[in-house]
Amino acid sequence: MILVIDVGNTRLKWAWLTSTGLSDQQAVVHRDAKPGLWTSALFESGQKPKRVLVSNVAGPVMAKTLSRLTKKVFRVNVEFITAAPEFHGLTNGYLDPKLLGADRWLGLIGAWTKARSALCVVDAGTAVKVDSVDASGQHLGGLIVPGIHMMREVLMSRTSDIAKAAEHSTPSLAGILANNTIGAVSRGAVFALAGMADRAAEVIEQSTGVKPKLFITGGDAGMITGTMRSQGEIVPDLVLQGLAVIAIQPK
Repeated sequence: MILVIDVGNTRLKWAWLTSTGLSDQQAVVHRDAKPGLWTSALFESGQKPKRVLVSNVAGPVMAKTLSRLTKKVFRVNVEFITAAPEFHGLTNGYLDPKLLGADRWLGLIGAWTKARSALCVVDAGTAVKVDSVDASGQHLGGLIVPGIHMMREVLMSRTSDIAKAAEHSTPSLAGILANNTIGAVSRGAVFALAGMADRAAEVIEQSTGVKPKLFITGGDAGMITGTMRSQGEIVPDLVLQGLAVIAIQPK
């Protein structure tokens, strides 16, 4: 039994890899939470993995906490996965491959393993990341922008009139466009991200001559897909699938 963990900026997701495959993803919010509030679900399940593979973009304090608890509870050392120059036909497109985020690299591995064709991954989380691969497996690079909640927080904290109007708004999103300020801010963020994802898919197709298979993941995937023109496959656990692919490779 292998435990795979995807630590994002806000949530920690995990699943168990057994001989029958990958279990359903579980998740808990770790941001601004006391360690005991998120560690109990992960470390008090009674299951004992023989390996623990982790993608961590939440910084060194989280890495230290996971390392300590994994050693204490499971008696194994954490294997932190980082981006590599290549993996089974997939080539990292970064000038310095190790600087590509682990979550982005693992999402690409998960998508490439599923598609083995030109593809585009949209990861809609705290930050929204878009990455693409051509039909030969060459990573073409990516985009990173603030996510829905971050966009909303910036408008609320860096403006006066919008923030004041939002305080007195009724939080209704009825219709395509909003009839109140808080709704306008939320819908605006969704439209901005859906438009970026659509445009990225169009540019990739224009530059490569191949329509990419679109994979959408992350906690806000469902919020943007309804507004996008492009049709994609929602894969909530794409990073965990990438970790699972690496886990089954011979050491």
